Amino acid sequence: MTKVERMMAAINFEKVDRIPRGEFNLDDNFVGNLLGLKENVKFEDRVKACELCGLDALAFSPEPFAASPSVGSTATESPADKFEVWKELKLWRKETDFFIFALIDGPFQGTAKLFSSFTNYLLAIAQGDPAIPEVVKAGVATNIELGLNALALGAHGIIIADDIAYNGGTFVSPTALRMNFFPALREQVETLQREKVPVFFHADGDLKKVLEDIINLGVDGLHSLDFPSLSEIDKVRKATANTACLMGGYDLGWFEEENRTEKALNLLEVTAKGGGYIFGSSAGILGMGQTPQHVMEVYQFVNNFKV
Repeated sequence: MTKVERMMAAINFEKVDRIPRGEFNLDDNFVGNLLGLKENVKFEDRVKACELCGLDALAFSPEPFAASPSVGSTATESPADKFEVWKELKLWRKETDFFIFALIDGPFQGTAKLFSSFTNYLLAIAQGDPAIPEVVKAGVATNIELGLNALALGAHGIIIADDIAYNGGTFVSPTALRMNFFPALREQVETLQREKVPVFFHADGDLKKVLEDIINLGVDGLHSLDFPSLSEIDKVRKATANTACLMGGYDLGWFEEENRTEKALNLLEVTAKGGGYIFGSSAGILGMGQTPQHVMEVYQFVNNFKV
């Protein structure tokens, strides 16, 4: 199977020749350590590192364009007017055979960037700031436009990143999310799904109180699985059986533990039986904190896991 075929089979709960593997990216420190480089990391080096790890999928964010107007501003800027915001995605799509996700903001995360601080943002939500609905609406329009642009350049799928939670739960109440953000998130998901591509949802943290809401959005996959225990991930697997592909779940810290392959086995036994799973780290980014040899050991173990 090709990388794209393997990914699409997993997303559709079809038979795969091996468990697909995906990360958002490998940072330059990791690539340099893996390849023993003593000079700047080049595009060809990044490709080689991804191939050595046996990755099938990568994710790319839009490159920065002119700063978005802050809350209260009347200025409007469209990313479609900016020069090649998907330049890196376009290069990888043209020059490699990886499954390419476009990584775009969700309404909660995107709106947060328009405030002077995250604290002020949370206060505005708690106080019912009347500007929130309009800002969310404008942000979703921008997110959709970015996603459509990426798909036009050949992206195979979309990941909507919306970090609504931390280890202790959601940053704002589930009620506030349902009132101010989830309807907009649904619009974003459904609009992009009309392009006949898989749309995943990414969020770190404890999502238990809103997991049903997220599943009911109809997303094709969930990324991160940043839950405190495998039993929680097992609950997510059962709740999404045959409906949403799972991606991630391997804690970055596990790569440095002696029982790292046992950790991988335990995760796979929860997530991979029955299909619909893509192996990767919860964070999605491998960096200088991960020993390349340990990562390769874990990824090779996953490669040999019988599905």
